[in-house]
Amino acid sequence: MEERLMDDPRKIKVKRNAAGGIEDATDGLAPGEDEVEIDLPEGELILPDGEIDEDLVGLAPSQLEKELERRKKEAEEAAAERDKLLAEGEELLKKQKYEDAEPLFSQALVYDPDCMRAKEAIWICRTRDFTDTEPLYDRKYAEEFSEEAPEIKALLRAKVGETLETERKEFEEEAAPLREKVRGAQRERRGAFLANRNYYRLRLLVFGAIFCAFVIAMSICGAAIVHVRENTPVYLTIAFGALALLDLIPIIFLSRKFVVAQRLVKENETLSSTEDGARLEKLETALETLALYLED
Repeated sequence: MEERLMDDPRKIKVKRNAAGGIEDATDGLAPGEDEVEIDLPEGELILPDGEIDEDLVGLAPSQLEKELERRKKEAEEAAAERDKLLAEGEELLKKQKYEDAEPLFSQALVYDPDCMRAKEAIWICRTRDFTDTEPLYDRKYAEEFSEEAPEIKALLRAKVGETLETERKEFEEEAAPLREKVRGAQRERRGAFLANRNYYRLRLLVFGAIFCAFVIAMSICGAAIVHVRENTPVYLTIAFGALALLDLIPIIFLSRKFVVAQRLVKENETLSSTEDGARLEKLETALETLALYLED
């Protein structure tokens, strides 16, 4: 679709080809084509944003009539299915069968994405008629709410906004002292964990360098075997190989220690590594979720 700028928004230039068909003339005329100007049906080809419905441009009057009739019938069928689903959902709402009713209202939105009643009813189901705020802490629901229409936001805030504000205040009061406590403990452990990791890393590098030196020496001696008639290169190759194998023992030991030390450093940076940290993480997540409901 493309915007058409013209003096009369209900007229559009089209071209009639040699076969008598009508096509869009926006891109100019080809040899054998004549430009004509036709009137657009009132409100049919002009979309709400002022653009032209390109799917209808170029249709012959009989084709246009059939297409518009098809669209009308399709819209009526969708509206009928929507109303049917809404009615079934409302019956379940009266019986407080919220879990059974919600899918019906969600399905109604498939037929009519702008149906406000279906949107309202979904949040009624999720909160059990605004008596239970626990489901609202589902991150998926919170993100969905942040994209809702202003009317839905206003409804939910009017019903449970005060409760959510109270809960946010309580969570913030609990989280404030925990933040300093948890962060302070992290800083204290961080130094010890880093020192422990660096201790094993340094020794691992030293023994790794020694291993490389033994392997290089073994390779040099092995290459000399074919050039020297004496047995000395053979003995040296065996000796350096044995030393390299022995050096693998502390390397394996230090590698395991280093991996553990590195894991401790990473775990220390995650809140869930301690009981207080896990509680703080839960509170922070709840506060972030509440912000999606209470703030625009």
